[in-house]
Amino acid sequence: MKRLRAAAMGLSLALGATARANDWQPAGPARAPSAPAVWVPGGPPVARTAPPELVPSVVPVEATVPSGPRGAPAPGALPLIPVAPDVPPARAVPAVPPPAPELREPPRAPRLMPELREPPPRSSDAPPRPMPQPQPPDVPLAPPRAHAPQPELPPAPPEFMVPPSGLGVSKHGTFGSPPLRISRDWPTFREVHSGVGIDEHGYSTGAGHEAGAFRRFFVSGEYLLWWMPGFATPILGTTNANAALNGFLGEPGTTTILGPGPFLDSTRQGFRVRAGAWWEEAGCGIDAGFFFLGNRSRDAAFGPDQFPLITRPIFAPNPMPNGQPVGESGEAVSVPGVLRGTLGARGESRLWGIDANLRQCWFAECDRRAEWFVGYRHLNLRERLTITEDITVIGDGRARGIAVTDPVGTRVFVQDDFQTRNSFHGAQFGMRYERRFGAWDFDARASVALGTTYQALTIGGFQARQQPNGTPMFFRNGGLLAAQTNIGRFTRDRFSVVPELTLNAGYWVTPSVRVFAGYNLLVWTNVIRPGDQIDRVVDVTFVPNGPMLAVPSGMNRPRPTLAQRDLVVNGVQFGVDWRW
Repeated sequence: MKRLRAAAMGLSLALGATARANDWQPAGPARAPSAPAVWVPGGPPVARTAPPELVPSVVPVEATVPSGPRGAPAPGALPLIPVAPDVPPARAVPAVPPPAPELREPPRAPRLMPELREPPPRSSDAPPRPMPQPQPPDVPLAPPRAHAPQPELPPAPPEFMVPPSGLGVSKHGTFGSPPLRISRDWPTFREVHSGVGIDEHGYSTGAGHEAGAFRRFFVSGEYLLWWMPGFATPILGTTNANAALNGFLGEPGTTTILGPGPFLDSTRQGFRVRAGAWWEEAGCGIDAGFFFLGNRSRDAAFGPDQFPLITRPIFAPNPMPNGQPVGESGEAVSVPGVLRGTLGARGESRLWGIDANLRQCWFAECDRRAEWFVGYRHLNLRERLTITEDITVIGDGRARGIAVTDPVGTRVFVQDDFQTRNSFHGAQFGMRYERRFGAWDFDARASVALGTTYQALTIGGFQARQQPNGTPMFFRNGGLLAAQTNIGRFTRDRFSVVPELTLNAGYWVTPSVRVFAGYNLLVWTNVIRPGDQIDRVVDVTFVPNGPMLAVPSGMNRPRPTLAQRDLVVNGVQFGVDWRW
């Protein structure tokens, strides 16, 4: 407002001075500009000199005002301001410049056009030129004003705050926030995978560790209920309801009491453990596993009270007097009135394995993860089949056509033993996939191992005889199915493939503990089993205490067969997984 008042006052004074200067009349047609004429009321015009401050600095404009009667101005001329003779002329008051604003630079001199700096001279006869107006000075820009301090906003609720440990240096040396959490009710997949706990705000914690720390270690234990087929055996024992017959295969009424088919039960129980560690920076880790199927055994015994006639059938290639082979024959174990004996068999089986792997993460997302691994695998299968006879001579067998050379009361013990061992060593590679559905998850593991199986077959047999009041005699060159031609140890290596598939469904009881159940399938190619190593073709001349009148067949039988087959093991498992 002060600036407006000062500007108005300066403008009014300037207009008044201009009007007062225009009232002076020139004395003649070519009067000098320094002596304008002033009209005084009541007398003729008097020539007076204008004050120097009212003389314009620019070339003055000459004006001729015609006079009217009594010195009055002519019509159409500018009116003159009357001036009292005793009042001195008013001086022009320079305009008061407006006060400079605070924090402004001092005003600079106005910029003039080039033609205004040096006005060119002109003659008095030249027409008048309008007075140039000076350009307004540049207004300096005011410095930016400092804003008033704003009041500080209140802090956010704790559930929206990132914990101090949530920001850390990543493996690439950059800072980042924790993984996005879709729901506060359940941890992220990485926290579930690493075993990180969850606090009351839904953020990860670590009991005994730094909050949100990556869980590097894991261990799991499983109870195994698997099915492994028992090894198959040929016909090892027969009987016949007609006691007058011998119980050989092919005779009317002969039935089998031991074999053929699987000897052991297929249900197996065992356990499996797996443990490992992860390096989060490298995205890789290691793990190792061990599983064991407990010893599975079975004992079978057949006595005279159950079957009065018991025979161990064989096929004898020995020629008869007419040149034909004997064919189906057998060794008597129990004959009514002649022999009282028991036929027994015992089978054992044990399977276990280990593996160690290097694991590498393939991809990881909020609810899924995949990895691949390579490593070493070992499987070990040991089985055994033992066939025994325990016979006591109770009578003379000549009436039945049975060659019994031992006196009554003689005890005979016969044993055939077949042992097999399969040891696999190979390299394996595979993949593992995990998928989360809230607190539930699903994981699949598939692998295949390629290597060699070391096969070892051990066959042994002996006979022991003790006559009444006599010294026991041992014959270690064979029993019946184990004779001189196949007793010993036989080994070889065969290429094998071991694929395995594991499917599990689990539930996270806590962020670090999971319970699960699933299915497992394991295949092992080219293994030997004891029941397949029995050769029923027996040259009785190689059997200790065989028939005295037997003729050699010229065939080295029985012999080790080393027959191999594929082993398929499958079943269910129930386990607990702990990660910390």
